[in-house]
Amino acid sequence: MSFIIKTLIFESVFQANPIVMIQFIPLLTIQTFAAVISFIAGALVTLVVFFLIFTSSKEEDKTSAKHKVYKMRGRYFFGLVLSIVIVLLLTLRLLPYEKFQGTPEETVTVVAMQWMWKMGPGLSDKKPAEFGGAGEITLPANKMIRFVVTSSDVNHSFGIYNSKGVLVTQTQAMPQYNNILEHVFDEKGEYHILCLEYCGLPHGLMVGKININ
Repeated sequence: MSFIIKTLIFESVFQANPIVMIQFIPLLTIQTFAAVISFIAGALVTLVVFFLIFTSSKEEDKTSAKHKVYKMRGRYFFGLVLSIVIVLLLTLRLLPYEKFQGTPEETVTVVAMQWMWKMGPGLSDKKPAEFGGAGEITLPANKMIRFVVTSSDVNHSFGIYNSKGVLVTQTQAMPQYNNILEHVFDEKGEYHILCLEYCGLPHGLMVGKININ
């Protein structure tokens, strides 16, 4: 029901503002794809469990069928833990990644507020509520950019998406605290900023833009 209500809200907003709709189409596509994959994975696990239960012979009691399910669950858990350990061993030893080493060449102040983003070059010494940045900024490609991210009201999440709707980097925007996010934009073009933490009814309209030249 909540999904239907949110869908109706988005449709009414998009009809009023087609530009926002164009920006959100690839993002909603990515989110829908992730939801479908999660549903399929959950359905497969459920089917396997029911298969083990219903294919048990009549002579077997419920305890025997339950042992089969537990055995499968144990193997699944062991395989999952082993995969996580292997991935951690292969990736954590490489930190910090070469891409994020070095000194930032530009600093950008980012202030989140209901329901907009304010960005400006340099490190601001003003209070978040007094910061006078804009919702769009132009930055260079192939240079390390340091984003100093904060909020003037509630918690937000500063997520940067490329033109394909792929999340490239993210950090929290919290009141009375500065989070540091460093990123190198390898590709030129338009990047959209979305808030990834629900912050009120117009949350979906909290969009900013970064132009990479």
